[in-house]
Amino acid sequence: MSDHPDATVRGDNDLDVVDAADRQEARVASATRLADIESLPLASRAQAFGEVHDELRAVLEGTTGDTGQGGR
Repeated sequence: MSDHPDATVRGDNDLDVVDAADRQEARVASATRLADIESLPLASRAQAFGEVHDELRAVLEGTTGDTGQGGR
């Protein structure tokens, strides 16, 4: 399997590959969210990072309804 970021090059044709602008927008939104979390008091920060962790885990495990992939 290639390390190429384009899923079609890797052969994962069933994935929805977003364009570079969408990826950049997601990065900016994530960076902004993380910066906002860093400005919180410690107890609130821990809870907010826990929520981010849970969201990312759900996406990676395919347990969110957003992807329609039913887990990979």
